[in-house]
Amino acid sequence: MNRREHIDLTQVPGLSPAVVQPMQICLVGAGGGIGQQLAKTLAVRHKVAAVYRRPPAGAPKGVQTVRFDDKPGLAEAVGAAEVVVHAALNTKARGRQFIPANQATTEQLLALVSPERCKLLVYFSSQVVYAALDPNEHPVQAEDADLAGTKRLDAYTRLKLAEEARVIAACHEKGINYLIVRPTMVMGPGMAWSSGIVDAMRVAPIGLKNRTINLIHVADLAEQLLALIERGVANEVVNLGDLDVRSDDYFRHAAGLAQRPILLAPDWLSKLGGRFVPSTLWFLGHDVQVSSDKVKALSGVETGRSLADFFEPPARIVDARSLDDIRDTVRSGKPYHAIGRGYFLWFNDRKQTDQLVMEHYSGVIGLVENALTVKAGTTLRTILDYLVPRGLTFATLPEFVDISAGACFFAEVHGSSAEHISIYDLITSIRYVDETGEEKFSLRDDALWDKLRGEGGIVVTEVTFACRPSRLLANTIEWQKESRLEDYVAGEYRVNFSTTVHWYPRSHELMVYNVNPVDGPEPGDRRPFPPMRGSPHWIQKLLLNLRMRGRQRIVGSSERVLAPWTGVPAKQLLGKFFRDTRRRVRNMEVCVPDTHAADFIAKLRRHLPEMQLMPGQGIGVRFTRDPASDRGFVWVEMTSRDASQMHAMVEMARATCGEQFWLHRGKYVPNGIEVGHLYIPRHVSPK
Repeated sequence: MNRREHIDLTQVPGLSPAVVQPMQICLVGAGGGIGQQLAKTLAVRHKVAAVYRRPPAGAPKGVQTVRFDDKPGLAEAVGAAEVVVHAALNTKARGRQFIPANQATTEQLLALVSPERCKLLVYFSSQVVYAALDPNEHPVQAEDADLAGTKRLDAYTRLKLAEEARVIAACHEKGINYLIVRPTMVMGPGMAWSSGIVDAMRVAPIGLKNRTINLIHVADLAEQLLALIERGVANEVVNLGDLDVRSDDYFRHAAGLAQRPILLAPDWLSKLGGRFVPSTLWFLGHDVQVSSDKVKALSGVETGRSLADFFEPPARIVDARSLDDIRDTVRSGKPYHAIGRGYFLWFNDRKQTDQLVMEHYSGVIGLVENALTVKAGTTLRTILDYLVPRGLTFATLPEFVDISAGACFFAEVHGSSAEHISIYDLITSIRYVDETGEEKFSLRDDALWDKLRGEGGIVVTEVTFACRPSRLLANTIEWQKESRLEDYVAGEYRVNFSTTVHWYPRSHELMVYNVNPVDGPEPGDRRPFPPMRGSPHWIQKLLLNLRMRGRQRIVGSSERVLAPWTGVPAKQLLGKFFRDTRRRVRNMEVCVPDTHAADFIAKLRRHLPEMQLMPGQGIGVRFTRDPASDRGFVWVEMTSRDASQMHAMVEMARATCGEQFWLHRGKYVPNGIEVGHLYIPRHVSPK
C-alpha cells in the first residue's frame, strides 16, 4: 500500500480553546479502554455521541449514548456527525470470523457516513502494520513507509492493513477527508501494557533486552487526536506515540512495581524467540523504532513524561479506622474501591486501584425503636450477636452472615424470602461520604439510592436496619423429582416464606428447602445445623441421611434457620483455595424476573449437555419477592472451575430477558458486565 509524501513537519499553529467551534462527533467503540478516554476528552469541548455494544450505566457527562445494534439510532448518530471516529474492534469474533466480522462493522459505518455532513473520518489502526516491513531495511518506521510486504502476518495485522486501504479508498469515493491513526504501545489505567504487565511480572518476572518501545499514555493519545481534529489535519496517516524507552528499562520498571527481581533473556534467546513472535508483537522480535515525530509536530502536544509516568503507582491498601481515613482516600484524587467483609475477592480478580478496607470501621452505634444503626464495616454476624439477646432479628437473612453492613447497600445480599428481595430492603437510612469528602445523611429514597448504587463514587459509612421480633421457623427438607423444578419456578415458591432448591441435573433430583413460620417444635424435629448445599449429590444425600435420621424438619429461631453459617471454618484457607488454584474456582449467581424464569430454566436445560457439568455438580435456585410491587425474582447459582459455564448463563439470561437480568455483586462478575446489572432498581410504581 503506497503512501504519498507526508506533509512538512513545521509546527502547526495552535488553536485556543476559545476559538474552537464545537463539533458533532460520533465515537464508535466507546466502551474499550481507548474509547472510554476518548469520550471524556472529546466531550470537554464537543458534542459527542458515543456508540457502545452495551452502554455503561454512567456515561461521561454530556455524552449521548447509542447502542451499536440500535440501527436507527446508529444511523442518526453517524449521519449527523461532522467527525466520525471508528475505534471499534469486535474481539468476540474468533478464528476465521475475526476479519470478516470487523470488516462488516467498518462497511456498516462507511455506508452511514454522510458526505454532505461529515468533514472527517478517523480510523484507529495500529503500529502492528509495521510488522509488514523488513526490520533491517526499516530500523526507523514512519508513516510514509510502503507497507506492501508479504511477511507472515497474524489476523489482527492483516485486518488493520486491509482496513486502512479500504477506509482511504471509500473516503476518496465519497469525497470525505480521512485520518488514519496508529497508536503505539498504549499505557495508562487498566491497559494491558501497564497494569497488566505488572500483574504478569508477579507470576513470571521475565523480560527482553535491547529493544526499543514507543509508549503513549491513553490520556495523551486522546489529547493528540483532539488536537489533530481541531487543527484540521486531514488525509494523513499519523502514529500516535510519545516516548521511546529501552525494553531493559521497561521490563525492569514493571518488575520493580511487582516487587520481583527481573530476569532479562539473553540476546541469543531473544533473537531466536523473535522468529516465532506473532506480528502483533513484532517490536519485541526486532530492535526497531516507531517514529512519533509527526504527531508531535502536527498536534503540538508535548507531554514531558518519563518512564515511571506511564505506569500507575502501586495500589495502596488503606485500613479505614476513622472517618478521616475515608475522607483522605476519597479526596486523594486517585481511583479507589471500598471493600468490606464477604467473598467478592474469592471469585474475582483483584482491582488495580487503591483498596479502602472498611473491615475495622465497625461497631454498633445504637438501637432506637427496632431500628439498629451500625458502622458500615460491621458484619451481619456481629449485628445478630447484638440483636438476638434482645429478642430481635432481621426479617430476611442470607445463609452466610460474615458480610459487612455496607456491602448490603450495594449488593443484592438476598435472603430467600417472600417478603423482601434482599437485605437492602431492610435499610431505612445511611450516612455516606460523597466525592467531595463530605459525609451526608439520607433517609430511604429509592430514586436517590438507585442513582447512588448505579453511579458509585460514594463510601457508605453508617447503615440503619429495620429489625423485627424473633420468631420460630421450620425448614422442611425433601428430595423431589427434577421435573418439580418447573412447578416452583411457575409460582409454587410463593406459598412458602422461603424456598430454596438445589438442582442436580445429572442425578435428575432436587433437594428442596421450604421454610415457614411455626408456633413451636414438634416431636421428631431436628435442631438447626449448617447445611452443605454446595456438596456433590452423593455427599449431600449421605450427610443429610446421617444428620436428619429420618426426620424432615429443622426448627429453630429465624436467624439460625435462615443463616446457619455464622462463619466459615478455615475461612482464610478456603479463600486462598478459591483465589489461587491454577484453575480458579468461581461462584456466580444470575437473577431473572420470575415472569421470565420458566423460559430461562428451559433454555438452561437445553444447553446443559454442552455445558459439561461434572458428576454430582449442582445448581442452586432461590426465590425472592417484593409484595409491594408484586415483583418476584429467581436466582440461579453455579460454582465451577469452568468460567465458560457462567458466561453461557449470562448470555442465556440476556437472550431470555433482554437487559432485565442481574448478577449478585458479591460473587463472580465477568468482565464487561455494566453496573446496571448489579443491582435491582427499587424506584418503580407499585401495582
